[in-house]
Amino acid sequence: MSEKYDVLIVGAGPAGSTLAYLLSVKNSYKVAIFDTRSWEDLWGKPCGNAIGAHHFKELGIPSPAGDEIKQVVKGISIYSPSERVVFTVYGEGYIIDRNKLGNRLMRDAVNRGVEFYPRTHVLRPLLENGKVVGIEVENVEGKKEYRANVVVDATGTAGVLKRGLPKDWPVSEPLDPRDSDVAFREIVELDYEVPNKDIIRIYLNQQVAPGGYWWFFPEGTNKANIGLGVQGGMGYPSPMSIYMSKLMNRPEISRRKRVLSSAGASVPTRRPIDSLVWNGFIVIGDAAFTVNPVHGGGMGYAMIAAYWASKGIERAHEIGNFSASELWEVNTGYMRMIGAKQASLELTRIFLQNLSDRDLEFIMEKRVVSEEDVDILGRKGELREGSIERATRIVDDFFKVLKMSSRPSLLLKLRALQSFMNRMKSLYLNYPTSPTGLRAWQESLKELRKEFSEELSLGR
Repeated sequence: MSEKYDVLIVGAGPAGSTLAYLLSVKNSYKVAIFDTRSWEDLWGKPCGNAIGAHHFKELGIPSPAGDEIKQVVKGISIYSPSERVVFTVYGEGYIIDRNKLGNRLMRDAVNRGVEFYPRTHVLRPLLENGKVVGIEVENVEGKKEYRANVVVDATGTAGVLKRGLPKDWPVSEPLDPRDSDVAFREIVELDYEVPNKDIIRIYLNQQVAPGGYWWFFPEGTNKANIGLGVQGGMGYPSPMSIYMSKLMNRPEISRRKRVLSSAGASVPTRRPIDSLVWNGFIVIGDAAFTVNPVHGGGMGYAMIAAYWASKGIERAHEIGNFSASELWEVNTGYMRMIGAKQASLELTRIFLQNLSDRDLEFIMEKRVVSEEDVDILGRKGELREGSIERATRIVDDFFKVLKMSSRPSLLLKLRALQSFMNRMKSLYLNYPTSPTGLRAWQESLKELRKEFSEELSLGR
């Protein structure tokens, strides 16, 4: 015998628990959520634990409060490879206690009727007639089947359910390792008081963090979340080995009393999956690649994906149809709200990964891209026309400093990047309104990405 629900959610991290919370507010659906973790380890994936305050306001989710907050953040400082140039961009955010915030969302959902099955392994999706109709799970009591109108994969990079789907379904799209970051971080107690604790720090340095960056995020007076991420699939040394060999010697890191936590993880750093839905199925969070490609922050994007998943589920239940066509609002809503920005930022990420430290230093030192440009890039995924015009005015100095006469100018590549980012945003803002238009849209995306790689000589 199998149990029947309206919605089954697999994975109780930021994406899954947010969806459970949002559906519980309606209190109109029978919802079950499953996770291999216990209550004590919810949201246990290691990361920088930073999230923008605006996500909670935009989605109608109560903001972190009390001991859910480790540090209120007022801005971010970005350091050039030499660390002589620093950009500071201001904006409200939090360093959170992931377990406490995750527990609060899940407790609220459970108190409103959502059923939570911790320490449960989901084995596979159940398919019938080209539709996902349920899941098979295993726990201490053995194997069991659960069925539902909609099944949601929120299992992170593992993609436990989507990897069991037919390969020609767009929701089963795999992740190229080069479109990921592999990270390691420690949370440490320091023997000094952290200065400017409300400013988190990101350091760009291809020698320390190839294809990524390293970070120092204060967590109160004398604690910090410190780590680094490197581009996956490139054969780089492990981030843990780099951390131990290159960062541990720094005085602000070596001066520590004890290590409170240390762990590693992988995170996607690309555009969103081409479709978050198919027949009876939705994928959100890291499994759907809903992550900022430049800084790798995924909690806010996961919540946005959960928000649109809740909207799509509500609409499908209203009309009693759970096909891809009737769930399609999940796609159009996510792509227009954040997916277009995410896709344009993927181009920025690829561009940055192909720059040398010398190029990065020059861009920041000469203010080719200013702090205001970085702010706009972060909020909108755009490079302003004015920044490129300003860069052109210093072209003589550019060639004098970098002596780049033997290869295409960095400034010309920046101008091309700006154009491609605008075109990519436009393509995603015109995402197809139904599954019938997906194949043609995918072909346009493929051609645009190919043109981008060829024009900027990026080899991708």
